[in-house]
Amino acid sequence: MNTPITNPDSLRLLRLHRFAGLTLAAFIALHLLNHLFALVSVEMHINFMQFARLIYRNPLGEALLLAAVSIQVPSGIMLVRRKGWRGIAFIERVQVASGLYLSFFLIAHIFAVMMGRYFFNLDTNFYFGASPLLSWLWWYYVPYYGLSIIAIFAHVASIHFQKVLPRTSLKAAQQQALAIACLGVILSVLLLLAFMGILHSFTLSAEYKLF
Repeated sequence: MNTPITNPDSLRLLRLHRFAGLTLAAFIALHLLNHLFALVSVEMHINFMQFARLIYRNPLGEALLLAAVSIQVPSGIMLVRRKGWRGIAFIERVQVASGLYLSFFLIAHIFAVMMGRYFFNLDTNFYFGASPLLSWLWWYYVPYYGLSIIAIFAHVASIHFQKVLPRTSLKAAQQQALAIACLGVILSVLLLLAFMGILHSFTLSAEYKLF
């Protein structure tokens, strides 16, 4: 299924891609955990964010995050081009497609946060993320946000499937991958409900409505 990469240059690129991926995975896990607090209350989400920002919103943390994105996105595209798209298994197509969407989302999301912080002078907190969902742009941001979470779990599910398949049955590997993917869909729906004010009502201040 998964054709091994043997070219020395591609192997080095793959190692770099994986290292950047692990760095991003740590940030994404922390960020997703932060969002899960929104299922409890907006206040808990913001309080946890203040703690999480001590880790990633400092010169070293931000530089590491931006460097990881700068490496992960182009290296992933290069690896896909070198390996090719035709002839690969469905599960690998899921990995590639979800990775490409995550690359797009990371670039767009980081750009939006930087614009919010430095151009609009906004605190890019819960309300910043919720504001477009409560505007006329909801039709774009619902799939934009929702697919990002689904893509994360689809990417993990595809990698998990390929890792466990040699040690278990095909059926078991499929069931585990499907469970991971379904969890992503469920969390995507719940988080959208939270950020759209359906789980817990909240009011946007004028500065976020203008945004």
